[in-house]
Amino acid sequence: MQAIKMLTLSLAAGLLSINLAHADVCADIRAINAQAQSHFDGWKKEGADRTYASNFMLDGADSCSIGGNSNSYSCVWKFATPVDLGRAYAKMVGEIKACPPLEKEAPGIVNDKPDDKTQGDLRRQLEVTGFDYGDAQALVMIGSMQLTGGKTGVSRNELKFSFVKSSGRH
Repeated sequence: MQAIKMLTLSLAAGLLSINLAHADVCADIRAINAQAQSHFDGWKKEGADRTYASNFMLDGADSCSIGGNSNSYSCVWKFATPVDLGRAYAKMVGEIKACPPLEKEAPGIVNDKPDDKTQGDLRRQLEVTGFDYGDAQALVMIGSMQLTGGKTGVSRNELKFSFVKSSGRH
């Protein structure tokens, strides 16, 4: 038990060093899955257009929200550099891969090929990894987006975590 606590503390310290602090992403996913059963009613703040700000924030996130038919929860982190974003993305994907199943089956993992699009002097690089928890009727997506260029010198480095619960039985 002491070894597990030390490992958890070590992981948390490592996450803090890359500006993305998850005390326990596996526990976060379990909490999100549990709240999804009630359509996140306990986490909703005021909102418009069927999107609600969430009063439950994942550690270090710039924003978290509940959207759709109240069957999805997402958070966004913003980073100063593409290197910081890349580290955070790899760290989060690795942590989620190490999580136990939500129910009985391990998730199917979908690694989308990185997508690099350019339009004029605007460039967008996108990478997504998905975790399909079929027996729990849930999907977790982690996305990394870099946006650079444009006439106004746009630069964004964002990491997005999304959890979607199937609108089937809850």
